[in-house]
Amino acid sequence: MKYKIEHLEYYIQKPGVTISLIVTLFSTILLIGTLVCKEFRIQNFESAAILSLLFEVLYGIGLSFIILRKKEKYIHLTPFLILNWLIGCFCLNIFIPIFHDLPLWVYLTTAAFCLSNFFIYRNSDESRNISFPFFINGLSFAIILYFAIYLIPIMPLSCLGILALGLGFYGLVPAFVIIIHIATIIRYFSRNKNYSIYFGAGFLVVLFGLILFTIGLSIESRKITQSATMKSFDENDDFPSYISISQNLKPNFFNEILLKKDIVYIPLHNIFSFGGFDSFGTKQFNERKTHNPFISIAYLFCKDLNISNDDRINILKSNFDKRLETEEQLWSGEDLLTKSIKEDVKIYADARLAYTEVTMKIACAEDSWRDQEAIYSFQLPEGSVATSLSLWVNGIERKGVLTTKEKAKAAYNQIVGVESRDPSLMQWKEGNKVVVRVFPVNFKNPRTFKCGFTTPLKVKNNEMKYQSLSIKGPNISNAETISRIQTVGNTKVETSKDFELKNKYYINESKGLDNWEAYLSLTKVPSSFAWKNKIYEVKNIQQTVISFSPSEIILDLNSSWTTKQIESFVNLDKKNFFVFINSEKKEINKDNFKAIALDFEDLHYSLLPLYKISQNSLIITKCGTFSANFEELENSNYLKKIKTGTKERHLKVINISSDINPFWQTVKEQKYVDYFQTSLNNSLKLINQNHFVLFKTAANTLNIEPANIAITESPLNNTAKSTGPDHIYRMYAFGKVLEEQVKIENDSLVQNQYVDLAKDPNIVTPISSLIVLETDEDYKNNGIEKNVDTLGNAAVKNDGAVPEPHEWLLIILGSTILFFYYRKNRKQTI
Repeated sequence: MKYKIEHLEYYIQKPGVTISLIVTLFSTILLIGTLVCKEFRIQNFESAAILSLLFEVLYGIGLSFIILRKKEKYIHLTPFLILNWLIGCFCLNIFIPIFHDLPLWVYLTTAAFCLSNFFIYRNSDESRNISFPFFINGLSFAIILYFAIYLIPIMPLSCLGILALGLGFYGLVPAFVIIIHIATIIRYFSRNKNYSIYFGAGFLVVLFGLILFTIGLSIESRKITQSATMKSFDENDDFPSYISISQNLKPNFFNEILLKKDIVYIPLHNIFSFGGFDSFGTKQFNERKTHNPFISIAYLFCKDLNISNDDRINILKSNFDKRLETEEQLWSGEDLLTKSIKEDVKIYADARLAYTEVTMKIACAEDSWRDQEAIYSFQLPEGSVATSLSLWVNGIERKGVLTTKEKAKAAYNQIVGVESRDPSLMQWKEGNKVVVRVFPVNFKNPRTFKCGFTTPLKVKNNEMKYQSLSIKGPNISNAETISRIQTVGNTKVETSKDFELKNKYYINESKGLDNWEAYLSLTKVPSSFAWKNKIYEVKNIQQTVISFSPSEIILDLNSSWTTKQIESFVNLDKKNFFVFINSEKKEINKDNFKAIALDFEDLHYSLLPLYKISQNSLIITKCGTFSANFEELENSNYLKKIKTGTKERHLKVINISSDINPFWQTVKEQKYVDYFQTSLNNSLKLINQNHFVLFKTAANTLNIEPANIAITESPLNNTAKSTGPDHIYRMYAFGKVLEEQVKIENDSLVQNQYVDLAKDPNIVTPISSLIVLETDEDYKNNGIEKNVDTLGNAAVKNDGAVPEPHEWLLIILGSTILFFYYRKNRKQTI
């Protein structure tokens, strides 16, 4: 160690080293600062880059002449020259984005190359081992070689550009660096062959890594193109063209990169197109474009997918759950972060539901001159409903107002897109998802918003489970999170996350947002809520086993089925089974099931033509977790036929998987079929006995299957009492809106009726949204009326138990007596 310090001191004392260190350190700081400013869109960052570039030009010219004139004396400064040349290149790239946005690893690799040069480029005859620096140099040399080859097309322009303040020289820098570097290391190779071995080993590691990555990417691209070619012969005008590719595409690392070509990752053929105007589509994808050398090279050896940008974005949505990235964004939100999350959970065990209130603080990572728009996505458990929204404006909490989704969106777009003022919007999205938008957010104006969700507790094996919400948004992973659980009643709670019992609350503090569960013993359900002369009672769900002899049984096969599972069905006696291949029905039996199974081994989700299936048929499905949803199929003939030709067929569905994909989730919610989830063995038993399990339904009843409860609406009488939270009514109303969604879409009068139903319990639905505006005048200007005589926004502090009519009478009478008593005493005092 002592020797190394002495050697460093000796090196610093050499001519020109001190000034070179100062210039290099100064320029590096300016470059890093400039890149940070560019990343976070800080105003006037160009001035730092100009200053750094000016230093580089002056230093580079001066040092180059000195080394050429007195080579022996100043040759040890060559690593400084190379380092400062490359710093100048990166600074110039900020103004003339030849390389576009480079990933961090490119800068780190370039830095490793430059630092290893300091150990190699020494004007010394000392014979110390420097094998490891040569290995690092070989690893990082590949990026310099890439830069040089990449810049070959613009070298003629660079030569002309030298005349313009000499800046064109930086287009030639990687080529000059390679020439100088190769000439230098060859001398070392002749002295010690081990150096060439270590350098070559480092270079080959990168080369082999690139080859393996390219092979993997190429294999997947060929699979996609072959599948698309084969499916092109199966003409089906009912579906969008990309659906067949999406159905046969397995989500993995390589496929995501292939689909993001031109959308996120810039291919080499587009490098000099200055924006690639031919690559634009109509759909938005909120992820910054990146020039990744590894990926750009690999694209050259991959087959072109021949899929439009819009179709690739749709596949990313359905297969990779990139729906949040495709949300319409009026302002950028790239440099936002979530500073803190407060997760407050109140569990009502007797009603088998919970209310979760999430409070988030959003900020900008750096001082940004632009206002930012924050978008969060909340994935809710089945049966859940959004019931509150608040935004803090000038330090004051303003609660959301419920209105139609059209009015809310129009008001938000007007205020954000035109007036640039404070709104927040909460919208329902298909697949039990809610999206919350907040604007504006900047460094000087961090924002706080709060939203609440009512969720049923999942019942299984005499136990109730609360599942935490899945949230996506700006940089949630580093947020300071505090979670609290409280229960109504003396109910013991066990959690998968470490909670401490403090002051009757279970508290946990952590970083980021973890998925966790809370478990409680199953309780009885004597809970009810009274509202406007109606009583909403929570009861146990009632199952009934009916005789059902299906006209035919359809196996909804996909890649998740095993041959044993298929065999267990086709071996049933006296049962006719069918499958749909390319929307055509085909019988499946003991003789052909193995051959037919091969047709489905690459099909990851199906979209059955429900409108073609015979009346009173049974469908056996095994769902995965992803698929296209109704929103993505919105303009297709397939969805139109589903909506008009399915319900009257009285189809029944058994799902032998515990998962359910977005397509089947919507089919179930909107009551297109009778749906039942059970095990494989139980489904075989039901078929053998010609039975099917139904949940009893009625016009005034809502079944919430995950919680094994039913909520019934009935007239309020003198014996009924309100013993539970107002969330009971909120869940009931939400379920009724979902059940009638098809009718609502086709009838404006019915839509108005159900909008009123949504306003009463203040719930976000397919036809209603919550919006917070800055002033009361904003609501008037946008035709939004504040809701009167409704439940309003839900809250943790409010259990919602509303007094009965006779109790209201006593309250009013008591208040009147107190008022007159107070006035009388006041007169006597005067």
